[in-house]
Amino acid sequence: MSSYKIAVLGAGPGGMSAAARAAESGVSHVLLESSDKVANTIQKYQKGKHVMAEPGILPLRSPIGFDAGKREEILNTWEEGLTEHKVNIQYDAEVSAIDGSKGNFTIKLSRGEPVRAENIILGIGMQGNPRQLGVEGDNAPFVQYQLDDPDEYNGETIVVVGAGDAAIENAVALATNNKVYIVNRKDEFARAKEGNLNLILANIDSGDVECFYGTTPAMVELTPDAEKPGIFHLNTPNGEASVPVDRIIARLGAIAPRGLVESFGIEFPNKDPNAIPALSSQYESNVPGIYVIGALGGYPLIKQAMNQGYEVVEYIEGRDVKPADHDLIAEKLQEIPSEMDVDEILAEMQARIPVFAGVNALQFRELMLDSDVHKFPMGDVIFTKNDYTNSFYTIFNGSVEVEVDSSLSITSGQGNFFGEMSLISGRRRSATVRAGADCIV
Repeated sequence: MSSYKIAVLGAGPGGMSAAARAAESGVSHVLLESSDKVANTIQKYQKGKHVMAEPGILPLRSPIGFDAGKREEILNTWEEGLTEHKVNIQYDAEVSAIDGSKGNFTIKLSRGEPVRAENIILGIGMQGNPRQLGVEGDNAPFVQYQLDDPDEYNGETIVVVGAGDAAIENAVALATNNKVYIVNRKDEFARAKEGNLNLILANIDSGDVECFYGTTPAMVELTPDAEKPGIFHLNTPNGEASVPVDRIIARLGAIAPRGLVESFGIEFPNKDPNAIPALSSQYESNVPGIYVIGALGGYPLIKQAMNQGYEVVEYIEGRDVKPADHDLIAEKLQEIPSEMDVDEILAEMQARIPVFAGVNALQFRELMLDSDVHKFPMGDVIFTKNDYTNSFYTIFNGSVEVEVDSSLSITSGQGNFFGEMSLISGRRRSATVRAGADCIV
């Protein structure tokens, strides 16, 4: 049985980065990939898809390169990087079980000899587990959960289900040669990147794509003797709609391979299918010696996963390395007069502000990258009644005065929040808020 200091499960962006860092550092390692190619998720992206390198403000920390570009270019860069660093990778190495404990894990494979490792890094992702339509008939042969090459389809009636970037990109690409509908259960495309939002709205306005807003799937009916192989029944705001279809493409995201992960001993905080394991600041799970990175840990973005892959190897090797976002967050915290370091201040924020208490510590860091810390002198106006601003504030220290009108003023203190109604409704501010003593929000 082969033995290694680090076994990396899953050759996605995070797993490849971890294995490449181990190879670069001279650490004995193996990268186990269940398929016959690296980056299975990216391999399944639409042909020619432009892959973005977000978050743009976050620096990349990895031995292998990554820049925004076409799917094919990125895959080529990664394969060259693995070869350059002589990463020890095994393909078609599907993991069936993990036994043992830190320093002496045994990784059983569906075929082939088991592998022994002192530490395990899980970078298995979630794209192998696409979320199903969840209605009668969703296993029909014309229902699919990914799209490789839109140019393969011509003259078909296709319904794309979903409101995220993948659904939008599929619908727009297919609309060139097909009749395309897109089903959005809400009344807007809130999860889409701005470029894709503009793209789908332009296609809907032009009639190239028809959209069912506020709509959910009801049933998929097979019609083998009809002109179209199926009928897609939908629940719309105006009642049921029935669309004869050649194809249904559901892009509803993915769910964690929870059964497999739990069999490794890793615990989830609740039964919510979207739940992620609780991790330490060094990505270690409740099982000592098993680390989780990437989408399974709540970080679906490529750059984040690659940074984590690098960092977790540093942690295993006992090297003191700050997360890639450390300096960015430290800059945001300059307004806080404290001797505490970044991690301590973030922990104190979660302790003082109940709305953040249940957030995974790693995801709270990501939230802080999109937030700002303000220290206001007493009496300063934070926002004014009837403003159209929509920032949401939490009170880290001190208090604020909420002036509803000339006769009513309410003091709100540490741990509370304000500004949520304008954020949610888009309406004008309903009060003027001024800073109280020692106010940091």
